[in-house]
Amino acid sequence: MTNEPPHIDPPFGAEFWEVLARYLSDESPPEEAAAVRRWLAQDDRRGELVAALERSIRRVALEPPTDLDVEGALRRVRSRLHQPPVLALGPRERRWTRWSTLGLRAAAVVALAVGGALVWRATQRGGHPAASAVRDYATSVGEMDSIRLPDGSRVVLGPQSRLALAGGYGASAREVALSGEAWFDVGHDAARRFRVRAGPAVIEDLGTTFTIRTDGEEVRVVVAAGSVLLQDTSRAARRASLRAGDRGAVDRDGRVTVERGGATADDLGWLQRRLVFDNASMERVRADLRRWYGLELRMDSAWARRHLTASFAGEPAEQVLRAIGLALGARIERRGDTAFVRVR
Repeated sequence: MTNEPPHIDPPFGAEFWEVLARYLSDESPPEEAAAVRRWLAQDDRRGELVAALERSIRRVALEPPTDLDVEGALRRVRSRLHQPPVLALGPRERRWTRWSTLGLRAAAVVALAVGGALVWRATQRGGHPAASAVRDYATSVGEMDSIRLPDGSRVVLGPQSRLALAGGYGASAREVALSGEAWFDVGHDAARRFRVRAGPAVIEDLGTTFTIRTDGEEVRVVVAAGSVLLQDTSRAARRASLRAGDRGAVDRDGRVTVERGGATADDLGWLQRRLVFDNASMERVRADLRRWYGLELRMDSAWARRHLTASFAGEPAEQVLRAIGLALGARIERRGDTAFVRVR
């Protein structure tokens, strides 16, 4: 066995690193991308190699990469759910910018040239380069991140969220733990089911695209394509199968509920940094303000029983608080990172 990485077989004929650079930048032709995915599926270490290289690319870049076409994903979801179009966003406080082809390829070349040979030699010695690497992803207040897992699955992590990969991810199973909110695009593998543990729920992917949100009240799942199995973690093992267009939830007591065809494009609005509250509990509002703006909303029990219907698209925190106060018929006083709901 040599220490040199293999080439992708003809008809592609391009050098291995060039093929990977295109794959990592989402610029591969469909046939070439399919060939790379087949190559990755043949050996778990190859997925770990690609994941390690993508992390290197993010480190050398000036801005976080956008390897997900969020707007395109939302258009596809709208077409599946037959929902009206979502209006384009106006200016926002923090904006993702897609790398230029030249910039991304340059970053890929740097990362591959510096780290590729060492990583590949480690895999040839039987080592697992990702075994000692960080297997925990986290975002801060108002921050989002796009992640490619070792098996090629895609994740967009919402603000103040955390995704942890179980030890040996991809070897015999694919299991992650989520706190916060995330969008998943997962390829089906009957031998290695993809499972997400989130609060009192376990979500098992059956080859699909879906979102999960956790907060103090419940774990909510929205399926955009394919299907998932949603169940609680108690001995009762209450469960439900969700298909495209369905919404499901597991509450803190382990009860499983399903809304067949209840999903809307607003359920994925957060991917465009839109906050949509549709008769939302104040606990949900408090959680989102904490995650998106770093604000702690305090109120007495009377206000806590209220519900809010409103939507925001990147407005400053002060404007959001004013709108919430008007909707509740309350006065909101802000002191630093804490906002108090008062009677007018």
